[in-house]
Amino acid sequence: MTPFDRTIEVAMTVVLIVGGYQFYFWAQRRRWFAARYLETRFDRRIAYDPRWVWVYSGLYYPMILVAALSVPSWDAYARAVGGFLCLLAVQVTFFLFFPVEIPTEWRTRWRGAWEGTLSQRFLDVVWSYDKLRNSMPSMHVSVATMVDLTIWAHWPAAGIAGLAFPILIAISALKTKQHYVVDVVPGAALGAAVFFAWRPLAG
Repeated sequence: MTPFDRTIEVAMTVVLIVGGYQFYFWAQRRRWFAARYLETRFDRRIAYDPRWVWVYSGLYYPMILVAALSVPSWDAYARAVGGFLCLLAVQVTFFLFFPVEIPTEWRTRWRGAWEGTLSQRFLDVVWSYDKLRNSMPSMHVSVATMVDLTIWAHWPAAGIAGLAFPILIAISALKTKQHYVVDVVPGAALGAAVFFAWRPLAG
């Protein structure tokens, strides 16, 4: 692709990220089924640390752009986008029919020591959009896994190094109390399953 093509590609990816998340927010507002709560003793042992929001949101979105830049052509970009849209459809299906919700108190219990810090203020912005429902499977972890596999398919050396990315996103999801422990492994499994199922279908 030419530099102009890459500029358009980045702009399109930003629009797709913003547009795709509208489906997620729409699913959060649906109350078709009662949500389940999946807190375990392992969740209670993980200390809250809002500084991880810089990974959870600050690293997450730029890495999606890196995945877009890793594809070599418009054809490959279109196929990659199709895979991410397939993942979004599966996630939204889970969120609508098998909703899981984190406890309200998770957003109030530990924040006292962090009140007024830049990290807590940033996390408050994230929370203003991202409500309590639809934590299973973790969409952040599933997308991060698919992002790394996409990069790996086109830039193998970077993809191997990028294995740390979904792991860091999973840790950040737990440290910011955005997800239960039981959300993150299914999120990674879903991202990998959709990636490998989509590749042969996309030709």
